[in-house]
This record gives sequence, structure tokens and C-alpha cells, in this order.
Amino acid sequence: MPPSPPPYPLAKPQQAEIRVSYRFSGRHVGIGPAFANERPYIDDLETRSLFGSYDVGSGRWRDGHGRDGSASAAEVVRFLRSFQTQQDREGGGDLVFIDFGVQKSLRIGNTARASERRAVVAALRNMNTSLPWRHRILLGPDISESVAPEDIPDDEIHIHFTDGKALWPEVEDGEEYERNVLGIGGSNFDREAQRALGGYTYIDRQAVGRGTARMEFVVTHELLHAWGMGAHVDPGAYPDAILVPVLPRHLNEVPLLWLTVEGEALLAEIKIAPGTRVSDLTVADLGPWDDDGFHLLGQIGLGGTDAEAMQFGAGYRNGLGRPWIWGPVPSTRLRANPEMSGRRTATWAGSLLGFSGAGRPVAGDAEIGIDIASLQGRADFTELESWARETHPGEPGTGHRWGDGDLGYTIGVRTEAGTETFVSTFASGDDPGVVTGAFVGARHEGAAGVLEHPDLSAAFGATR
Repeated sequence: MPPSPPPYPLAKPQQAEIRVSYRFSGRHVGIGPAFANERPYIDDLETRSLFGSYDVGSGRWRDGHGRDGSASAAEVVRFLRSFQTQQDREGGGDLVFIDFGVQKSLRIGNTARASERRAVVAALRNMNTSLPWRHRILLGPDISESVAPEDIPDDEIHIHFTDGKALWPEVEDGEEYERNVLGIGGSNFDREAQRALGGYTYIDRQAVGRGTARMEFVVTHELLHAWGMGAHVDPGAYPDAILVPVLPRHLNEVPLLWLTVEGEALLAEIKIAPGTRVSDLTVADLGPWDDDGFHLLGQIGLGGTDAEAMQFGAGYRNGLGRPWIWGPVPSTRLRANPEMSGRRTATWAGSLLGFSGAGRPVAGDAEIGIDIASLQGRADFTELESWARETHPGEPGTGHRWGDGDLGYTIGVRTEAGTETFVSTFASGDDPGVVTGAFVGARHEGAAGVLEHPDLSAAFGATR
């Protein structure tokens, strides 16, 4: 292993926030963790009003079929205590909860292959969707030289993909790693403060073998260890969890954390006081905990049927906002739409709905503008106001101004699964945050998306 370089040999580029994912189902597109799983219908919500042309609903809701990933405090405690059950089985000592420390940036070894990088992005998206902004893992610059685990900066996690295990850290007892070990992950630790510091992950690509799901599962598993979740869950009680000690034999897809009790446990862990013994955990240690949430939903018809409606909204539960959109995909590309012929620009205007970091409903105006020739443009959100927790947004001017009242982003059009979408491009002068959107309606009648900001989780819908 080469000598350890200083922690910051170069100025660190701005880290990139991992975007929420798209989902395409038939002729519809969804964005955000909810799409078809955690979105109520507007008739499920008790309060309704009109925001211009938009029908807006709000209220508490939980999916009666259990598809939204919500779990009771007792279920979360049961899951977390199963880590101690497995620890006892493996001959380990008492486990305690920790402080996960400062927000981390993940840096990838520069020999990683394209497929391995895709697995890393998928793993971060899976983890981050269950976490508030300040705890999400960002994607930093590549690592040019390997650093000894103990020299990794406190705000970084390093991941390396290797052929075999020759470049892995030495085992403490001097023995060699067993051949069936697929990866390792861990974090440096401040025992006095019970705080996770810098983390590390090594993946043996030869041992993992072929299969996108296998690699993504192993990467997610080891990154959870590197983030600070250092133990395994009882596989007898939770065979479908990611933190099981052995890779599942028949793995077709990686579990989506935000739809499982494991994701709820991930969110709960950041709330538990450091030093709390896992075996002593009770529901009181979680603090206030709900298995339903308060939701905002906006919709507008783009055609003659409900299937052609554009829907956008967000739910807020246990300190985490979950924005989403859903709508029909266009029948052509933007430039091929006859209604765009001869036009230099296209503009969509509408509304934004979401939640502040403290759970206060936020609403305002949304405008999406695209230059047809360059496929570049702007996403601007103005007149942003907030109201008391669990209240229906009122008329403009009846709330408190959120922040300085507006946010703005440079956006560009790109293609996902054959469908044009738009995303923020991190231009100089833009506000913090990430915009991820899509055009909806057969003739691009709508533009909808989600906005993730350090103090705002929101969705927006706009019409042309």
C-alpha cells in the first residue's frame, strides 16, 4: 500500500447530491420514492381546495395495504433489537447506538468500472431516500491513491473495487480473508463521543461475480457498515433485509429500503441517543413516532380521463419529507411536438407543494421555461410560504414567508428510458438543492417534478 497522502491534497470539488429515481410504468412516469406505493388519492385526504386550476388535498393517511413501508414504533424496535440477537449468535459483545457524525461524501477508487459506479449510485439512492438531507451521503471526487482506513477524513467514505483481496487492509490477527468474503465495510470510531468518523469499503469483484443485483446488494450492504451500522440483522427474523450476514441465494432485485422496516430503522437510528444499548431499546427511545403521515397532493386533468391527470405531492412522516409526481408520458419528443413548431421557448406555470425540514407545509408558484433549440432553461419557484404543521395551505399571503421566498435553478433536458426529462445542472448562482422533473401529457401539456433542498422537500406541477 502506498504511503498515505495528506487528507486534502487538492481543493475538494463540490459534491453532488444523488438524484431521486424515475419509474416508468406503461405510458406513465413517476419520480420520487412514493410513485405508486406511497401516494394517496385525493379522495383519501380530508381537506380540499382549489389553487387556481389545481385541486389540492391534505390530511393524514397510511396505505391500508402496507405498501408504503411505514412501520410502528414497536416494529422498528423489534427490528433494531434483532441486531443484538445476531451479535450474540456470532459471539460478539453488547451493541450500542452511535452518533453518525457529520455528513459524509463517498469517494470511489478510480479503477472502478462503469457497472460498479452504477451500483454505487443505486446504493446511495436507496440509502438516501430513507434519510433527511443532512444525513444523506453525497458523491465526491474519485480517489487517485488508496488511503489507509485510519487516515480517511472524518467526512468521507472511500470505496474500492479490487480483483481479489491483495489490496485490502490486513486482518488484525494476521490471517487471510476467506475466499467467500465478498466485501468489507466499516468506519473509524470516536469511542468517547460514540461517533462514527470516516468510513471504508472494499469489494472483491471476482468474488461477487456476475449480476447487477448481486453487486448492488453487496455495495449497499457494505456502505451501510461504512456509514456506521456495523452489525448484522437476524436473518431468521428478517431474511429479506440488506444487512443479513450472507448474500441471499436467489437474489433477483435489491430491496428498496424506503418500502421496508429496515428503511424505517435507518431513519430511527439517527434519532436514538448515542450510547443507548440495543438490548435495552424501547419505543420511548425513538421519541415521537408515527406509522402514518401528513400528505399534500395536487392534481389537474390533462385530458378527458383520470388516467391522464398530472399528480404531484409529498408526505411527511417522522422528520422526513417524501415528494413525488405521477403522470402520462408525452407521445413525442419536445422538438417533434407540432405545437412547438416555430416557437423559440415553452413555458409551464403552476404550483409547488411540500414540507420544510421541520414539517411545516410549504406552497408557492412554479414556472418551468425551456429554450426549444438548446433544450436548456430555468426552474423558478416564487412566493413560497409556510403554515403551521399539519394544516392545509391557505390562500397566497396567509402564511409566513419561507426562506427568502424564492428558489431558482438552471435546468437541462435529457433522456431517461427513451423519455425526455429535465434536471438541474448545478450552474453558478443557483440555489442549493436538486430539481428532477419530467414532461407529462401526450402533447407536453404539463411539466412536473420534485425539488430537494436542505430545508425543503417538495413537488411541483405546471401546465403550458
